[in-house]
Amino acid sequence: MESLAIVVAILMLTAFLAGPIAIALTAVRTKSLIVNVIRKILHGFFVAMSLWVGLMFFSNPDLPFVVHLIGLYGLVMGYIALRREYFPEVKILAPLLAKFGFKAGSSKGLDDDAPAGDLKSRFGPMLKWPRKGGSTGKDGHGPGGQD
Repeated sequence: MESLAIVVAILMLTAFLAGPIAIALTAVRTKSLIVNVIRKILHGFFVAMSLWVGLMFFSNPDLPFVVHLIGLYGLVMGYIALRREYFPEVKILAPLLAKFGFKAGSSKGLDDDAPAGDLKSRFGPMLKWPRKGGSTGKDGHGPGGQD
């Protein structure tokens, strides 16, 4: 009975930790070929373990609901780690949220880092002068002259 408890503890630990470890390995970027090969091997191992244990927990109908959630967690973490390493340009959530009006990095009010011609306020008219001062050169005042 003790060995069964140890096996279950190892499986649960794998489901909880393999995905986050694989995600952390995606943040390591070096120019060394040896370190890169070792990192990719470890990353592939942890992603495979996360997906395998997560699928095993998620798809077994005899297990309790909490174990299904742990399996779903393992699947999601494995997917995130896999996508971050091999498909970083694939965006799924951002375009979906953009259809509902949410944009990544949007701020309420004025955006001080944008060019002055692009300054817009959600709560009022466009400003002629940026808050940081200065001219864009396209307003008739400044180094660009009148356009």
